[in-house]
Amino acid sequence: MNVERWAQALKEEYPRGLLGEREALVSLLVGKGLSHAEAVEVARALEAQGYAHFLPGERPRWFFSSRSLDLKALMRALDQEFPEFVGEGDEEEEALAFLAARLGDREVAREVLEAMRAAGYVERAYSPELARDRLFFRFPEALRLLG
Repeated sequence: MNVERWAQALKEEYPRGLLGEREALVSLLVGKGLSHAEAVEVARALEAQGYAHFLPGERPRWFFSSRSLDLKALMRALDQEFPEFVGEGDEEEEALAFLAARLGDREVAREVLEAMRAAGYVERAYSPELARDRLFFRFPEALRLLG
């Protein structure tokens, strides 16, 4: 089982993520010819190694990253540190800069931001403290409990 190969293939085939609940990834892998047991093993390995990330909520989906990352730690940083990071710049650029600083890669930062937006975790809203719009990150309680 080559986890990096599976991760790259899934990222290419589903650049905006795979819609569906947690079992959707296993079902997809079975549809690609793996036995159920193999599909479960590959799905667990992809998730454990940080290439596949399940995003629960209103619009549940799987996000496939082009490189291994700890998405839960990144979400904690967004929740706890991003509000202090926000400055005078463009709201989209602020979020990308924050994510890129944590990830060391602007393209991966863009992938993460788009995945979170598609899952409904990102909202552009007016901030009275800043007297302008900014991006707010709102994560489901299910993710907070996992962290």
